[in-house]
Amino acid sequence: MKRGSAGAILLLVSGIHAFCQLPATSLSFEVADVKVNKSGEARMAVDFQGGGKLSMRNVPMRVLIMFAYHVRAEGVEGWPSWFESDRFDVVAKAAQTTAPDDLRRMLQTVLAERFKLLVHTDQKIMPAYALVVGKSGPKLQPSEVAILMEQRCDPAAGTAGLRHVVCHHLTMAVLADTLQELSPRDFDVPVVDQTGLKGTYDFKLDWAPPIRLDAASPDAVGGMTVFDAVEAQLGLKLERKKLPLPIIVIEHVERVPGDN
Repeated sequence: MKRGSAGAILLLVSGIHAFCQLPATSLSFEVADVKVNKSGEARMAVDFQGGGKLSMRNVPMRVLIMFAYHVRAEGVEGWPSWFESDRFDVVAKAAQTTAPDDLRRMLQTVLAERFKLLVHTDQKIMPAYALVVGKSGPKLQPSEVAILMEQRCDPAAGTAGLRHVVCHHLTMAVLADTLQELSPRDFDVPVVDQTGLKGTYDFKLDWAPPIRLDAASPDAVGGMTVFDAVEAQLGLKLERKKLPLPIIVIEHVERVPGDN
């Protein structure tokens, strides 16, 4: 389950390359309910895990588009002025085995049908972290492909002061996204999978979060950042560079959703 602000929404585009209203490969939820949220509350909630369910409460259009097209705010151009002020609820359901990228495409369909969203993609050179294979080679245990609810990282017990997670059935693309969710303070730009590794993997990861430490803490945590841990424990490396990343350009969107 994922709850939180726009900063927790994932970071890379899986978009399309021509003007469109419906996605190039149009996928639809079994059921999708869209409503204007007039609560006036600031807090939003996003649930996107387990059984093909998607629930987004009190979410601005900005976040809906970021989520649907898997992009940061700086990866979208052409925002109307109401994209932050107006809030919406989207509750939808697909088959239990629906892949995360397909759920995003289904949300693209909802936005196209209910809000008449019209977009195209372009490219823009932006800072990013490239996830690549380290000199020692990957240290990952191959696993079987699993349904969405089993593709996850869970907290684990370990040394005080460190973050400990055990991850199951992750692709490298999902790992790139997950790193940003596990340690958002470490990643101010997208992480892009450039490992070339296919399949899914199991692994453990332990690192020291970027927090203010007292005098006794350095001995406990050992100073291993998430960047150090990815290289030492997974055999991968994070390299900061400028990459041509896809961006979404908004051509048209209606402020009031159509009928369900």
